[in-house]
Amino acid sequence: MLTFLGLKVSYETLVFFALFLGSEVIGVSKLKDNSIVQIVLSLVAYLKVVRKEDDKLQKLKDILKG
Repeated sequence: MLTFLGLKVSYETLVFFALFLGSEVIGVSKLKDNSIVQIVLSLVAYLKVVRKEDDKLQKLKDILKG
């Protein structure tokens, strides 16, 4: 935990904000055309397909709705 101006912030929160700001910079700049960035973005897109949490949550919501 880090403390800024009396506010405690976890390392995970700082990493999240750093990744968020990085994604915003990539989104508004010409970095999208960079081949290395394209490789990373394609890897992330591939990993989204493998994720099953969203499907599990949707099934659980359907069960709870009745």
